[in-house]
Amino acid sequence: MIDRIEETLKEMLSDPSIAVRLAASAALDKIRAKKSVSSYLEMLKTGALEERVRVVFAAEEIGGSEGQSLLLAALSDKEKEVRGAAVRALESSLTEPVLKAMVAQLPGEEGVVLGNLLDALGKSRRKELVPVVERYLEHPDAEVRGKAIQAFARVAENTGWEKILAHAVEKDETVRSAVALALGEWSSA
Repeated sequence: MIDRIEETLKEMLSDPSIAVRLAASAALDKIRAKKSVSSYLEMLKTGALEERVRVVFAAEEIGGSEGQSLLLAALSDKEKEVRGAAVRALESSLTEPVLKAMVAQLPGEEGVVLGNLLDALGKSRRKELVPVVERYLEHPDAEVRGKAIQAFARVAENTGWEKILAHAVEKDETVRSAVALALGEWSSA
């Protein structure tokens, strides 16, 4: 089937419409990239840092299950730059397997990557993540605590708002700013 799709797209490259030719060209690029998933996986294992980051961006463009499998593999990369980029790319597809992988990654992370993970989990707005995110409301890193506060605001029920309000008087301005932003998420529903 992939060969028929590729052949059809090649034929569409000579369509009289510019829009059709551009769409066919973009689709053909994606199809060719999907056929290269195994080489991208190998690059994630053996490539230089820059190559592995490029794989993350390519995986985001590929999309679908192929792109997601590459991004999930990048989520466990040894370098935080690759893991952080993978988290950002996965934010657009917060499926159950992606959320589980992100939650599993939390304990081993710190700093920006941990903050990115919390931010992504919050964007899911999944109530079942309340206890997971809540653990980070008292994190020693103010940046992480701020991300946790904002994520918690997105997943918490009405009863969770007291925990956010308690941070409004913290010394760290990053945390207080996060509280202010989180309060903007409040809804009576």
